[in-house]
Amino acid sequence: MPETPRDWKEKRLVESFDVDLCGRLRPHILFSYLLNSAWNHANGSSYGYAELTARNLMWVLIKFQMVVRAQPKWHDRLSIETWGKRIERLYALRDFRVSAPSGETLVSATSSWLILEKSSGRPQRFDAKADGFPWQPQKEEIETNLEKVAELQEGKQIAGFRVHFSDIDVNRHVGSAKYLQWFIDSHSLEHLEKATPQEISLSFLTEAIIDDEVLVFSNQGNDLELCSLTRANDKKELCRAQIRWGHTD
Repeated sequence: MPETPRDWKEKRLVESFDVDLCGRLRPHILFSYLLNSAWNHANGSSYGYAELTARNLMWVLIKFQMVVRAQPKWHDRLSIETWGKRIERLYALRDFRVSAPSGETLVSATSSWLILEKSSGRPQRFDAKADGFPWQPQKEEIETNLEKVAELQEGKQIAGFRVHFSDIDVNRHVGSAKYLQWFIDSHSLEHLEKATPQEISLSFLTEAIIDDEVLVFSNQGNDLELCSLTRANDKKELCRAQIRWGHTD
C-alpha cells in the first residue's frame, strides 16, 4: 500500500453551477468540496472507501464545524488542504483549510467521524499506532467540539422536503451536504439575498433514506439560529444545525 501524504492538497475553480444568484459559492457545495477532499486523502489508505467496503465498514460523519472568513465567489480559484488530526475516543478528527491564491485563509473547518460496521451499525475502534495513517495531533485549524449542537427548544416549522433518488449516496442514505442544503433552502429569498452563513455547526443524528418526508424547524434570535431536521412519520430528529448569519454588503 503506497504511503499516504500527511496533507492532502487540491485546487478548485468555482464554476457557474456552484454559485447562488448573488455569485456566492453555495454553502452545501463548499461542504461537498471538503468532503470530497477527505475522501481523496483517505483513498488508497487503510481508511479508503474500497478498503473499508471490503471489510463491511463505512465512514459516518458525526459533527462538522465551518468558519467562513471570506466568502468564495464565482471564478475564484481555491486551494483546499485537509489532514487527519487525531483519534479521540472512538472518533477520528479531520481539519480543513480553504485558501485564496494569495495564501489568505478563506474558510476553516473541522469534523469528527466514526467508522461503523454496516450490518450492525456498531462503531469500530481505531488503532492509530498500527493503521499507518499520518495523524497530526499538533496541527489544528480550529478546535473540534465533540458535543452535539444544542437541542432546539420551541422551534417553528419553516419548510418540508422529500428525499429523492438524487439525494442518496453510495452508502444508500442521504449525503451529508444535502442536510445543509435543506437548512439553507428553508429560508426566504429576501433573507438569503441579504445574509450568508459565517459559522455553521452540524450534528448528524440519524440517517434519512429514500422517500422520507423531512421537516425543518427553526428558532432564530438576532444573527444566531438553531435548526432541527425531523422525519415526519416518526418524529425522529435527523440533524441539528447552529448557523451564525452575517450580512452581505
